[in-house]
Amino acid sequence: MSAAEPATPPTPPTLNAGEDAAVIPINARRTRRRSPKPPGGTASMDTPPEGNPPRQSQPDSERQAVLRMVAEQMEKAFNAAGRTLSDDETAYVYRHTLGLVAHTLEGATVSGIISEGQRDELTALISGMREAPQHV
Repeated sequence: MSAAEPATPPTPPTLNAGEDAAVIPINARRTRRRSPKPPGGTASMDTPPEGNPPRQSQPDSERQAVLRMVAEQMEKAFNAAGRTLSDDETAYVYRHTLGLVAHTLEGATVSGIISEGQRDELTALISGMREAPQHV
């Protein structure tokens, strides 16, 4: 150990400790509920834009091709961070994180932030993303 290094590691700040808190309380700024109707001029997320046909289920071969493309994009993103989804630990954390996102969507549905239909669409996307490690 050099003379410039401290003998003991510094103590990290304590979270939520009065005035020195490292967390910003978001409830202080949330004084009003979101309006259930969108402001003028914007489309509601509950209804698809006109001209878009309802989603049809994909044939298995097309679904597999889409899953491979999703896996390729996810793998590129992880490679940029020096990781790979072919690593068991990274794949586990990836899937666990997507589970947390799905859980958050459930909470958003119960809270009225998103509709059940929106939750179902997003959950379908997350389900496909969860399969990415199997395709790398």
